[in-house]
Amino acid sequence: MKGEEIEIGEVTDFFRKISVAAVLVHQGETLKLGDHICIRGPHTEIDQTVESLEVDHGPVEQVGGGSEVGLLVALPAKEGGEWPENIPRSGNTVYRIKEK
Repeated sequence: MKGEEIEIGEVTDFFRKISVAAVLVHQGETLKLGDHICIRGPHTEIDQTVESLEVDHGPVEQVGGGSEVGLLVALPAKEGGEWPENIPRSGNTVYRIKEK
């Protein structure tokens, strides 16, 4: 069973070629390697563990509120090189899953 969801940020852009979402972290929140997150919107539901974060093209382990960070998104490959429907979109909400 999923734990409590805490809203921590919003997707501002998605770079398909490298499968990276730009995420603006809300004030007072953090995002760090190893966090269990969910990216959710009207056409999106992605549940994953944070494995890679970058700020200004450099790797970081954690970011605080007000920061914009590049988040590597694990997407399943589709045949023929097509993108899955379930991709992050601008305005999607990012939640940290607090395990029970």
